[in-house]
Amino acid sequence: MIMRIESLGAEPVEYFAYRNATVSGGIAEAQLPVYVGRMTALPSSIDALIVTSDLQGMMRTTDGKDVMLGEGLPDYLSLLIGIERPGIAPDRVGVLLCGDLYGDLRRGGSGDPSGVWLTFGETFRWVVGVAGNHDLMDDAKKRQLSGRSNICQIDRPGIVEFGGAAWGGLGGVIGRPDKPNRMAEADYLQALRKLLNKQPHALLLHQSPDVPERGCAGSPEIRALLESGPEALVFCGHSHWNDPLACLPGGTQVLNVDAKVCIFTR
Repeated sequence: MIMRIESLGAEPVEYFAYRNATVSGGIAEAQLPVYVGRMTALPSSIDALIVTSDLQGMMRTTDGKDVMLGEGLPDYLSLLIGIERPGIAPDRVGVLLCGDLYGDLRRGGSGDPSGVWLTFGETFRWVVGVAGNHDLMDDAKKRQLSGRSNICQIDRPGIVEFGGAAWGGLGGVIGRPDKPNRMAEADYLQALRKLLNKQPHALLLHQSPDVPERGCAGSPEIRALLESGPEALVFCGHSHWNDPLACLPGGTQVLNVDAKVCIFTR
């Protein structure tokens, strides 16, 4: 059964402060918005689902340490869920990560985000996700993640059964295949078509489709394929959308969580 978003708040319920790099090479204060909503067909293993991506910045923890945004975020989200939904314990919360989790204060910096994966895994019941084009992990780090029973990084295009649901995963972006986490356009679209036809509960991408009538940036080729394929729920990031949720012709829902967090309950 395909998961569906029933509702998503029009405004964030909270913002978390962090710092990131500006286009001009400086450092700016930023705010990470957190939205809440409701979803049908959540896996029975959880009562809430966190979805996020593109956490490319740094956060200062309460004890004064500078950490990647994605490393400091889980504790704050656990506290927020405890306030908003006090009946939901952290071990009844799942997490979906849609890539570009490495954070530093260089514009377009790339590096190892494994600390983000591990911190989410230490805080919540399970974590599933894909890599973004700025996420670089060597084989040793990948083995470290795969050794954790509650963490599943979908390293190659495919579908995994994890946490009580079937997740389709396609990380990276369309681009030169000789560069990290990039695929030639024809190969990317073929992989996406295969995943859609298998109809997982939800599909995790890093790269988003565009929605031109709403001014949402992304790939027109991905949008065309999603519109022509079977109905799906797609989580993605990479291109920033002001309004995170779009419904495409044919019924496919796309949730873009670039530099955002969405928390869903039943």
